[in-house]
Amino acid sequence: MPDLPARRDRAAAALGIDLPAQADVLARLREVAVRMGEDFVLVLTPEGHPYEPLFTN
Repeated sequence: MPDLPARRDRAAAALGIDLPAQADVLARLREVAVRMGEDFVLVLTPEGHPYEPLFTN
């Protein structure tokens, strides 16, 4: 959808919200991924060993 950024901006304006900066979004994503990794361990290996987290503190 080549007009997706324009649609996003119109939707945000209609809802009266400010869109965060890209750096803020990425920082929040990392924060959530790191925090989630503290309580969640993915184990799908035949040996039963957990996968290493993608993000670390």
